[in-house]
Amino acid sequence: MKLSASKLLVIIFFSTILALHLMRDVFAGIEIAYDDGRPETTSSLDIGMHLAVKFSLPPSLPKAQLVTVRVYKAGRSGVNMRGHILGSNGVTELTTPFNFSLAVESVWNDVDLGAQNIVVSDVFYITVEYVMYYDPLIGRDTTDPKSRSYYGRLGSWSLVSNGENVMIRAVVEPLITVSSTTTGTSLAENVLTVSASYLFSACVVALVLIAFAVRRSRRAKQASTSCTS
Repeated sequence: MKLSASKLLVIIFFSTILALHLMRDVFAGIEIAYDDGRPETTSSLDIGMHLAVKFSLPPSLPKAQLVTVRVYKAGRSGVNMRGHILGSNGVTELTTPFNFSLAVESVWNDVDLGAQNIVVSDVFYITVEYVMYYDPLIGRDTTDPKSRSYYGRLGSWSLVSNGENVMIRAVVEPLITVSSTTTGTSLAENVLTVSASYLFSACVVALVLIAFAVRRSRRAKQASTSCTS
């Protein structure tokens, strides 16, 4: 049975909606957190000192892209900080240090790192470096210490008092690793992040083109009818 252009348009539209729905959970961001979201106390340090949290990816994710860093600002007027993403040794920089602002108090402030394509594996650290004297205050959760929060400088870390949780979180997205067609081994340069937004854009373009084709087809039929009548 031959499908008309209009029926094909409807099929593609609903197929796109279904595909996006199915992919939503597969490629959704995963938030890694060790605090309970409620600060019982705060932390602040001298200029050049860092607060750090050691993160572990879920067992199902050998690698992931770090897309967002979340920091809970608990008080004071300072807004400027410098962020670092470190490898499992707590020293190696995985990307160039970046400046960011904590503009809003008593809430989570998000730092978008999606454009930097930071790939993390297994264990990594997120640190916030102070550029102002003991300002701002970062939230600290004391109710269920995880012993994953540190203070100090790169390569010289001390556990935060009583193993309490500095309120820094990571949001990661799964990666698809494409293997080399010649060697069959995974290439670090060939790690692709599949984004549902790209699929959506491609489908929108396809729908527009099909709609244009349907319109032209109808005009051609109308013109043909006019000529034969």
